[in-house]
This record gives sequence, structure tokens and C-alpha cells, in this order.
Amino acid sequence: MAEKKSAFDTPWFNGQSKDFFNMLNVTKNYNIVLTAETEDFDEETAQQWRDEGFRTVYVPLLKGGDQYISRVHREGDAFGASEYYGIVAYGDAANLILQAHTRPNTPKLAAIVAYYPSTIPSNKTQYPAGVRVLVHLAGKEVGMLHQPEVLGIQGKVKSVKKPVSPGTGYGECLQMGYKAYTYAGIEPGFAERDLEEFDALAEDLAFGRSLELVRKALRWETAVEQTRDALVDQTASGATDKAMKAVRPFGHVLYGPTLTGGVGTKDLGRFYTSFFQPLPPTFRARLLSRTIGTDGSRIVDELYITFTHSQPIPWILPGIPATSKKVEVVMVSIVKFVGGRLESEHVYWDQASVLVQVGLLNAEMVPQAFKKKGVEELPIWGVESAKGVKKGGGENVNVLIEEWDGK
Repeated sequence: MAEKKSAFDTPWFNGQSKDFFNMLNVTKNYNIVLTAETEDFDEETAQQWRDEGFRTVYVPLLKGGDQYISRVHREGDAFGASEYYGIVAYGDAANLILQAHTRPNTPKLAAIVAYYPSTIPSNKTQYPAGVRVLVHLAGKEVGMLHQPEVLGIQGKVKSVKKPVSPGTGYGECLQMGYKAYTYAGIEPGFAERDLEEFDALAEDLAFGRSLELVRKALRWETAVEQTRDALVDQTASGATDKAMKAVRPFGHVLYGPTLTGGVGTKDLGRFYTSFFQPLPPTFRARLLSRTIGTDGSRIVDELYITFTHSQPIPWILPGIPATSKKVEVVMVSIVKFVGGRLESEHVYWDQASVLVQVGLLNAEMVPQAFKKKGVEELPIWGVESAKGVKKGGGENVNVLIEEWDGK
């Protein structure tokens, strides 16, 4: 029996570029159809999408088949006459969603995210230009659909088992006709909080990629940079109450080298009021670089910090009285927002460099046990570290590697 052809599966429709469809994908609201095998879906995962500003609806797989795909499309169309939507599918439901949309069959569908399907289309499959596709693979192998062809005659579609490369631990990006990632040591179910296989780190990485794809498909631009700068201005100026309104109830800020900061708005409010402020009058921050995450929710700032240690600074040098020493250090701040409010900020810097500059540490303070092993100096720098990063080089680069001069 011949496959039923969609009214949208035409040469003109298939010939349009992704830019053409991105121009059309203008929606008043941002909509997601969630779908999986079970009749009830993990509420925390659904809430995660709602927290980011999406409207969600859930469609269970039930018996699958064409009726299942029709139910998914019906729920997507119910968002509104001019509303576009994305589908986020899990497990066996992801198998069917991927297979059902290799040809145009619904004009309102803008994105597909498939979590750990057991079977995927051929790695040469090209999805319609108006649909962005992302696949998160897990486990050690996946079935890949293959349709052999002999003398122009297509044979029966077969599923061929393929190994899933774990990559190097970063979430390996695979070279396929659609975007796909693997996750080292992770099993199917890693993105659903009500399952034993849930893995928070892998889920966070995968969700960021999913969020990026769906937002781009729905042409959703966030104001994360303006939100970040407003929050910095408020905390630096002492407007703590105003700043806390832009923090999620259990949001946290942690300064890694000293493990200072706070978890939750109550602790953070106390931290900023009593321990972050007041800053020394000489405290200055200069932005060296800024990277905005592709998911529209994260910012990484590289900051050049200078100050004179004229007063105690509990978050940088807790328990240390003023030394009147000048300090220059590069700090890196990694910020995540959810729904326009702060979820987390992690800040790092070279604490050894700070301790050298205020006189608490020097390169000659080598423990006796290491001196016996021939270690003469600690591998640390003072202000040279920050200045080298600021300049992008300098005469001290690789000086601590004894073999470098013998190249």
C-alpha cells in the first residue's frame, strides 16, 4: 500500500530554505507538546519547561501508530490558529515522532527534541526545512533505520544496531543529517527525575541544548544580558531587596575558592548585605570578555578585578584583616537564569595569586617533604598571572615549565 502523502509534501514546500521557515515561525506564545510512554508524565520535568515560559501539554503514547501521531498534532494545533510548537519526546515515543516527521505533514511544527530513542532514522536523513531536530542518545547502542536499494528498487526498511560512542565526556556531537549528541556513561531515562536513571549533570547539559534548539525554532530571543547587568548593578550598589526579586527562591551564588555566598533568597540577602558590602572604595571590575550561552539562559563573564585591601573582604579573604596591599586578579563568573530570574552563579579566581599579593603566600613556602623530592618553589604567580591573561601573553608564559627553554 502506497504511503499517504501529506498536502505539504510538495516540491515547492520541500525546496524552501530554513531561513524562509524561520521567517514564518512567528508565534505569540511558546508551546511544547511533551510525550512519552506512560499515562502520567514526570511533573518536575514538565514544570522545568513552564518555568522557562513555555505552555505545555502532555500526550501519552498508549498504543502508538498513526492515531498517536494524530493525537500529538491535534494537541499542537489546539495551542491556537497562529501558534507554532515544538515536540519533546522520550523513549519509545521519540522513536515514532522521529520517524513520522521525515516528510512535511504539519505546518505548525517547528522543532523536535528526542530523548534516548532506541531507534533513529538513517544518519543521512534530512528533515523538512521548517523543522529543527535534536536527538539525545544514551546507552551503548541504538537501532538505525536503513532501506537498501538495488537497481533503483527500494527494499524493506531494516533496523541495524549501531554502537553509541561515549565521546570524551562533553556530550559528543555526532556527524549526522540532523543534530545528535551522546553522553558518556549515561543510560536512557537520564532526563526524567522520577526514574532511577536520572542524572542531574547530563540532564542539565541536554536541557540547555534542547532549550537552545526550541527557542531558535520559535524565534525567541531572551534579554538575559540586560537581566544580568541589572542584577550586578543592584548588588554592587547595595539595592539587595530589589536584587533578591530577580532571584529564584532556591537560587544560589557561590564563590568557589572561598566557598562563600548563599543558597536561597534569605541567605543571599544576608550575604550581600553583611558580607559582600561594603566593597573597598578602590574596587574596580573591567569586563574582559562575555560569552552568552546559545540557550539564551547563561552568561560567562571574564572580569579583571583590582582593589586595595584596605578593609576586610569576607568573600575573597575571609578572616584576614586589611593588609593595604593592591590586588589584581581575573575572575570568571558563570550565571544561569531560569525564566528571567537567577538560578545560579559560580565565581572562580586564582586564590593563590591573591594570597601572594597580600603577603600570605610565597613561592618559597615549599613543605619539607617536597623539598626532599627536589621541589624548590611552588608553581604559583602573583599579579603576573592576571596581567598575563589581560595581555594575552607575556614574558612569564611557561617559565614554570623547566623543559620549555629546551624546546
